[in-house]
Amino acid sequence: MTAGENSVQSKKCIPDLAPLEAVLFDIDGTLCDSDPLHYIAFCQMFAEMGMEVPDVEFLSKNIAGKHNDDVAAILFPDDVPKGIKFMQDAEAKFRRLASENLPSIKGLYKLTKWIEDRGLKRAAVTNASKQNAELMISKLGLQDFFHLVVVGSECERAKPYPDPYLKALQLLQVSKDHTFVCEDSLPGIKAGVAAGLPVVGLTTNYPENLLREANPTVLIKDYEDPKLWDNLEQVDKKREEFLEKHPLEFPNNLGYPNYFAEEISLQRLLVKTLMKSIPDLAPLEAVLFDVDGTLCDSDPLHYQVYREMLPEIGFNNGVPIDEEFFIKNFAGKHNPDIAVILYPDDIPRGMKFMEDKEERFRSLASENLPPIKGLHKLTKWIEDRGLKRAAVTNAPKPNAELMISKLGLKDFFDVVILGSDCERAKPYPDPYLKALEVLKVSKDHTFICEDSKSGIKAGVAAGMPVVGLTTRNPESVLIEANPTLLVKDYEDPKLWEALEELDKRGVESGAHPSLSMICSSSSTPQANREQFKEVLYIQEVEDPGYYLGMP
Repeated sequence: MTAGENSVQSKKCIPDLAPLEAVLFDIDGTLCDSDPLHYIAFCQMFAEMGMEVPDVEFLSKNIAGKHNDDVAAILFPDDVPKGIKFMQDAEAKFRRLASENLPSIKGLYKLTKWIEDRGLKRAAVTNASKQNAELMISKLGLQDFFHLVVVGSECERAKPYPDPYLKALQLLQVSKDHTFVCEDSLPGIKAGVAAGLPVVGLTTNYPENLLREANPTVLIKDYEDPKLWDNLEQVDKKREEFLEKHPLEFPNNLGYPNYFAEEISLQRLLVKTLMKSIPDLAPLEAVLFDVDGTLCDSDPLHYQVYREMLPEIGFNNGVPIDEEFFIKNFAGKHNPDIAVILYPDDIPRGMKFMEDKEERFRSLASENLPPIKGLHKLTKWIEDRGLKRAAVTNAPKPNAELMISKLGLKDFFDVVILGSDCERAKPYPDPYLKALEVLKVSKDHTFICEDSKSGIKAGVAAGMPVVGLTTRNPESVLIEANPTLLVKDYEDPKLWEALEELDKRGVESGAHPSLSMICSSSSTPQANREQFKEVLYIQEVEDPGYYLGMP
């Protein structure tokens, strides 16, 4: 049965999905009220080509929610290549408009918090182009919210066929019986229903009678609609009833057990990580550090440079950004992601801006780069125990080299991992997984120090406990990423209580030499350590007993 033939409304209501595993979102019109911007872009294109400008009803019925290739065939049935070029130009106009103003759907962040609080998996599933999807998710501050983004063009068939939603289920390893979809268009709702998923339809821009043709499970005005929250309240209630009937080992109220799936879900992994404290890592093998904001208080310098340079290019109408915007959109993020925010339809220009920005940052950092309070106390503790250590950063290579050198840590780190050297940078786990592989250590005996939400998420996703520093980012923001411990700086008593207990458990386990032996054998730096020249390098150690926890 094709999506177009599907006319049976899903009998499963939202509360029947308990225990819930995942929520899937469309983007255009579902996360943000972007359809009016698309309409403006289309009108401008039609006018430039001397064509009659269609009305909103035509766009709603024939274009909204459809894949660009399908729209091109509708508009230019006798010249599809011309239609494709038309769509590319229209999308470029849309991105320029969206980069200036992209309002979220009312109540969106209330719903995303509800989802995060319950540790549910989440994906964005869209017919939008990859560039558009990246821009909209970034502008909404949801880069760290979604576990994955599925683009229709990367599937065999885009919406209204079920393929994108089926792919999301497969990648997230969740059941359609415990997942629902949020959609706003006729093709999108049809795709969700065809995939066997209940769909919450939003009447953001399209008439209720039009959307009903696709058989959504429930129709709402926005994410503050009482009908939605009545359903979610019932989901919570049924989940509690389920747990009473099926008592499982379930340590907290953050997540929903993946009871019906044999695979260990991402949420179970997150819960396991959260439950592992720093002392549980004994015998400790390694400590991994972010650089910006974690080794040094560099964020004020980055913030200063952005405030100076962004008005020069007319960003935000020439008004300097505030610190809240900086933390939400720039702090801890990879430069290519920031370039998309600044120049959504001219990425090379965005990357050139970022190169200039980093050069100005290095000029400031070379004059003054204060370490985080207590840093050298912690690095001495690590050296005294002969632990392996790595710096893992989204910063570009020249920045990493400068900061590590200015802090006097060239001879401290065994390896430095750059996000740009990995398939995916933070908030994905790839850089931290690469550090584990290069150092040849176990995630069960390693912890991370991080200061940003995206960095903490990367560490947690890699399966390691994370010590989060509230250097500049608010505690309320960092806690959403599920750090194991939050500290003010490296002199925070909470950190040293954990390390003291870690030492105690290590000695009691008998799994490593006594601390006095470790200190006497490792407190003197190796004279033959090579000068720090490459960002990615490995220290070769002849003594296999040098590192704590190794036989």
